[in-house]
Amino acid sequence: MANMPWKNLEAFLTRLLEIDSIRDIRLATKALMGLPQHWLAPETVEGVGRVASIARERGVHLAVHTHVNAAQSLTPLVARAARALTDAGVPNIRNQGVLMAGVNDSTEALLDLCFALQDEAGITPYYFYMCGMIPGSEHWRLSLARAQELQHSIMGYLPGFATPRIVCDVPFVGKRWVHQVDEYDTERGISSWRKNYRTSIEADVEDALEKHHVYYDPIHTLAAAGQQWWTQHGSDPHGLSHAAHA
Repeated sequence: MANMPWKNLEAFLTRLLEIDSIRDIRLATKALMGLPQHWLAPETVEGVGRVASIARERGVHLAVHTHVNAAQSLTPLVARAARALTDAGVPNIRNQGVLMAGVNDSTEALLDLCFALQDEAGITPYYFYMCGMIPGSEHWRLSLARAQELQHSIMGYLPGFATPRIVCDVPFVGKRWVHQVDEYDTERGISSWRKNYRTSIEADVEDALEKHHVYYDPIHTLAAAGQQWWTQHGSDPHGLSHAAHA
């Protein structure tokens, strides 16, 4: 979004706000952290104010979602940019971060980030996602067990509305709180999840809510027995299928 000239984005948002059924608009941008100068530019701040005013008049909730993963990234300039958006009329700025090994995978680092977001910039710590199972990301990923430990350890330090939920974006399921797992083999790092809702393409699928969908911990986070099991069975899809439902 930040790479788009504001006048183009504003024109699109203004047309969007003319649709009666629109009730919420979320503007997602990593550039609030990466390019705060864009959000401090007078033409951007004035444009945000115009859009926020129209949204308020029409009863549409406007929010900005950003992406900060470490307290060190929350510079005074980022805080100024966030305050500028709030002053322009954006009622909520929320952070959707990602849990990353060596960056924010300790209680102290996660709380430092959350307090910096909430207290220094007025940004609500909203979600922290477990890193997806994508190529090249294994060194960043944490186990589900560690994510559960982190969720437990940060509870009670922050106001309820500013306590982030740690979620796993499970393939074919979507966002799930880390404690919503159905089954979890911690030795092999295999967790099983189910949906509790249907999408339009699943309306006629009878077992849509009964199917188990699998998420895997990074192998390097497992104990020796689990790593050995993967060495022996990692190339056997039937073994994986059996293990997932064992």
